[in-house]
Amino acid sequence: MVREIRATSLGDLSDDMTTETLSRLPVKSLIRFKCVCKSWCDLVKDPNFIYRHLNRDDNMRLMIYCTYKNPDDRDPFDDLITYFSVFPDRTLTDLHLQDLEPIMKGIHIGPYDGIFCLLKSHTLINLWNVSLNEYRVVPECGPCLPCHTKTHYANVALGLDPVTNDFKLVLILTLWNDQRDSFHDFSHVAVYNFSTNSWRDLEGFEMRFDYMVDRIYNVYLNGFCYWVVCRPDYSKAILSFSMSDEVFQEMEGPSVPQTTTYYQSVKTPWTLGTYDDHLSLLYSDKFAHSFELWILRGGSWTKHLTFGPFIETYQPLGFWRKGEFLLESSDKRVVLYDSRYQEIRDLGITGLWFSVHIFKESLITVKEYDM
Repeated sequence: MVREIRATSLGDLSDDMTTETLSRLPVKSLIRFKCVCKSWCDLVKDPNFIYRHLNRDDNMRLMIYCTYKNPDDRDPFDDLITYFSVFPDRTLTDLHLQDLEPIMKGIHIGPYDGIFCLLKSHTLINLWNVSLNEYRVVPECGPCLPCHTKTHYANVALGLDPVTNDFKLVLILTLWNDQRDSFHDFSHVAVYNFSTNSWRDLEGFEMRFDYMVDRIYNVYLNGFCYWVVCRPDYSKAILSFSMSDEVFQEMEGPSVPQTTTYYQSVKTPWTLGTYDDHLSLLYSDKFAHSFELWILRGGSWTKHLTFGPFIETYQPLGFWRKGEFLLESSDKRVVLYDSRYQEIRDLGITGLWFSVHIFKESLITVKEYDM
């Protein structure tokens, strides 16, 4: 009788309630539950459910990539050490050190929706879903470059095409012209489709930006990828790319003082993120004592809050939960600032250089045969 009641109760659950319940479970549990029935298996692979699960409030993990000096001075060939610090929940109270260096070795960008892009070279990219522990070797992009040019550096972004429900990888190559000994006039763009496991070249566009600026702060939101870019005069703008239309567009940033030199550009970074599900930008003044949070709503930028000034100088590292921001102190510590209570909490991480990665458990598979 007990078994019958349980079975009946499960059957009486509405589709919406079932979806809501399953969306709250961790990835490992959902992978096991795919075997329960076909409808659950289809649900877990549905892009709408994947993003519902991905964007729930409690699905946030913080990964900090840290480089520090080897305290053992006797080894002259290993003077720097890198490691990942992982906070397994959003309270940021339980710190774990994980040796991800063998996998993450080289340039790593992301994660985009739980997936890291690992650049082995300018045109050779691997994808890694940390939660599913899935790894995909993307076919090398073989672009047809103009004469006398070569790839100077690359930038990538990853996201969902909401029209086709296909995930895409965008590769931007900044080219160097050996004959002119300067940057080429146009960049090269290619798009990789998960479903076809192949690259397509897009029409290049006029090279008016320096894509090396702030590339670790690329953001994907609602079918668009965003980059902070630097113009030749060192003023900054935002570049967007539509995953559906596959078109680039330049956007003006908020009404903040523009930089005019390379030094000013580096010292006053624009940190992109999301806040209240809107594209947002964290701006610090040239003295790094105070910060402004700007939010893009309805096509216009609005200053949402200001915090500081601080006695100590800080550099922005990234966004955390609503009203909380990750900062790097002048003495090389990672701290969390809560703008609601005006409190600073030391996270116990010190080093020479840091990059922060907001990691979410993701059901986006990178296996070729599951596409």
